[in-house]
Amino acid sequence: MNRHRLLALLITITLVAPLYGAPPADRSASGGEKSTAKAQTSENGPFTLVAIPDTQVYAKNDLNWVAWSRVEILTQMTSWIADNTHRHNIRFALHMGDIVTTHDSPDEWSNVNKAMTILDDVVPYCFTVGNHDLAMEGPHLRDSKWFNKTFPYKRYEKKPWYGGRMADDGFLPKDNYDNSYHFFTGAGQKFLIVSLEVGPTNKMLDWADGIISKHPDHRTIVITHSYMDGHDVRDGPGGYGYLPPGEANTGEEIWQKLIRKHKSIFFVLNGHLSNKDEHRGLLASRGDHGNTVYQLLSGQDYDGWLRLLHFVPDEDKIVVKTYSPWKPKDPANQMQEYGFALPGYRVDSSHEYELPYVH
Repeated sequence: MNRHRLLALLITITLVAPLYGAPPADRSASGGEKSTAKAQTSENGPFTLVAIPDTQVYAKNDLNWVAWSRVEILTQMTSWIADNTHRHNIRFALHMGDIVTTHDSPDEWSNVNKAMTILDDVVPYCFTVGNHDLAMEGPHLRDSKWFNKTFPYKRYEKKPWYGGRMADDGFLPKDNYDNSYHFFTGAGQKFLIVSLEVGPTNKMLDWADGIISKHPDHRTIVITHSYMDGHDVRDGPGGYGYLPPGEANTGEEIWQKLIRKHKSIFFVLNGHLSNKDEHRGLLASRGDHGNTVYQLLSGQDYDGWLRLLHFVPDEDKIVVKTYSPWKPKDPANQMQEYGFALPGYRVDSSHEYELPYVH
C-alpha cells in the first residue's frame, strides 16, 4: 500500500471509529476528570436514561465501615456515564436519593459533588432527596440545608433542560430545590421528569399534579426516593417510616393520589431499597385512563451498579440493563460475589430484561 493510500485509510479509521463504539478513555480509580466536550447526543432515535441508585455508602468513604464504602466507586460510575454519553445516547441521569449517609457531613457532600461535577455540561442530571439527605428530628424536620448548599437550583436554572421547582414546600431551607421538574427530548418525543422528595406531603403531590397537568403533551417520568419495595409491590399506606404519619405519603398513597390520575405518566423510579432475590422490583399497573405505568426500584447502594433504560420506540421496547463500571482491586472488597469480573453487566433475569414501550 502506498503512503498516500495508507494515510487516507488512517484518517478514515480515525473519523469512523468513535461512531462504532471505540473504547472510552480510562479514568483513574482515585477520581474522575470532567469531560472537556459537551455531550454529543441526539434528540432523535433510540436513547438511554441512567438511574443512579443510592450513593450514601460511597459518599461516606469509610473502609472501616464496609469494604465498598469507596468514593472511587462513585467517581467511576459518573465517569462511565460521561464517557459513554454519545455511545448510548444518554439523555438524562436520574439520582435516586440517599445521596449521602450523614445529612450534615461536609466531607460526604464534597465527595458527591466532585463525582457529579463530572457530568456538568456533559449530560443533564437531577436528584430526588432521600431520608439520609434530610435532618429528620426536632424543629429541623425535613431540613435539606446541605443538599441545597451543594446542589442549589441556581446551579441549574440556566440549563436548557431545567423546568422549575417548588420554591416553598413548607420546610427548611426556604426557597429550595427539593422538588423539581425538567425536560428532554428523545426519539422525537417530548418528556417531562418530575422529582419528588422522600415521603412527599399532600402539598407536594398537589404541586406535581399541577405541573403534569400543564404539560399533557409530554411523556412523564416521576422519580421519588421511596415508592416500590423489593418484592414488586408499592409501599403500603400509613406514613413513611422516618416521618410522622399524615405528613408523608408512601408508594401506594402516591399512586392513588397522583400517578394513576395522569394519562401522560408511564414510568415511576425510586431507590431506598434493593430488589430481593428473584424479584425485579418492578410493577406494571393500569392508570385511570388505561395507560400502563411501569414502576421500577433501583436502590442498589453497593458494587457500583447503574440501571440503564434504553428506549427503542420504533421497535416497541425498553431494554433494562444493570451495569457496574467499578474495577475492584480485590473481589473481597465487593459486597457480593459474582460469576464474572467487574466491570460488567448483571445478566440474570432480575436485572436484564425487555419491556414493551407503551405509547
